[in-house]
Amino acid sequence: MLNNNPHTKARLASDIVGWLTTVSAAGVPSTAPVWYMVDGDNSIMLYSRDPSVRVRNIAANPHVTLALNSDPNGSDIVVVNGTAMIDPSIPSAVDNQAYLERYQARLDAHKWTPEWFARNYPTPIRITITSIRGD
Repeated sequence: MLNNNPHTKARLASDIVGWLTTVSAAGVPSTAPVWYMVDGDNSIMLYSRDPSVRVRNIAANPHVTLALNSDPNGSDIVVVNGTAMIDPSIPSAVDNQAYLERYQARLDAHKWTPEWFARNYPTPIRITITSIRGD
């Protein structure tokens, strides 16, 4: 991973929600919470609704930022910069065991099945990490 800080790596692995910012072709930013998962040493994957602003923005401008919540004092910052793409090589959420294990409690809390999630969030997105800021 581009940032070898153990705390930053642990935050990326354990936090369950990140704030993904995409930018439209006209330069308008859009930020929304996402469920994500670190996938290897230099990428992050997530699923999106489609159609969605997120998917349209990534098609127009692949530069994105994923930020984790700070602590209450504005410290403990983790910001990932990268390029995003729709990646059909990522299995459907219903077939992605690691993703389901990570988010099963969240699915249960919403009373969503893996099949429901896969139908409603069908678009796999991969972010290739270009830099990480971690305090």
